[in-house]
Amino acid sequence: MSLTPVTDRQASNKAFRVLRKRLSEGCRRCTRVIGWQGGNYEDVVFWNPREGFWHTLTVQSEGKRFWCSYGTQDPNSVKMLSITVECNPPVQGVDRRCAGAFLTDGRKTYLAHSGKIAGGRKGIGKSAFVDWHPHGNWQVVQCPDGVETEMIVIGRVDGKNLPTQMAQFVREVKSFKEATSTGKMQKDSVSAKPTFSPEFTGRKRGYRVTADIESDCNHGLVVNALAEHLEKEAFGKVGNDRARDAYVLSNGGKLRFLFEAKTDLSTSSIYQGIGQLVFHNTITPATKRFLVLPGAPNAKTRAVLAAIGICVLTYRLDGARAVFENLKEVLS
Repeated sequence: MSLTPVTDRQASNKAFRVLRKRLSEGCRRCTRVIGWQGGNYEDVVFWNPREGFWHTLTVQSEGKRFWCSYGTQDPNSVKMLSITVECNPPVQGVDRRCAGAFLTDGRKTYLAHSGKIAGGRKGIGKSAFVDWHPHGNWQVVQCPDGVETEMIVIGRVDGKNLPTQMAQFVREVKSFKEATSTGKMQKDSVSAKPTFSPEFTGRKRGYRVTADIESDCNHGLVVNALAEHLEKEAFGKVGNDRARDAYVLSNGGKLRFLFEAKTDLSTSSIYQGIGQLVFHNTITPATKRFLVLPGAPNAKTRAVLAAIGICVLTYRLDGARAVFENLKEVLS
């Protein structure tokens, strides 16, 4: 079933209560001044020391939308906090002025963002953010008036990994704003000095919803953990770009490893991974190509992958942490 906005006031209020409870778990509560361009106000904020972000979730005084602000500053270190991003779902109906939304697939409820990033500076906006972060979990949303749009699905409102997924989204917006303000927007080509931009979530734009959306939300967890492991083991310079989930360059600047991560073992996901690895290896040949999967595929699939020179790197999720079972063995 496709994703649709939650438009009923009672259902929206329930989703908001669940979201607030989930994000507040393990947080430290304090009162701080929250500032933005042109104003400020005092409110209760919740600081998540494990994930490194704060939030404040309330209902706007007019009662038309939920006021949900997020940032990365430690409230213990500063008295005035700056908002990194807002994700404000409407209380009822569809309001395209709100960047946030609660979505449902008929069974579960998700928190999503339109990609419309405010900031008051040149170069900050939805189209620029879409170009900056095509690896986000962009999903097609069917609105009641028949209009289709794409939104980033951050995570399930009651999902155990939602705090991590939200933290990654907030950091992604922060890095986007910093890049636009300094003029250091990421390039498409593979550089001799690659950079790795952490992901918060998963599928590339344009893919249809063919698998569990919740599993797609874990894509960023997997890719970020992979980058951390690669850097820790010093296999080379780690980077990613608008086309590749992750790659490693040798000390000489040549593409050594190329990675494409999937969050399920469906035939369509494996076909997509093969296509991406083959296509991008043709443009910039790598010594080794890796399909990163949540478990081993069947024997027939493994034989096909081996025949076309694609290695399988498996992982499992331990809470919000991706654990790679055979990283050293496969890469060595």
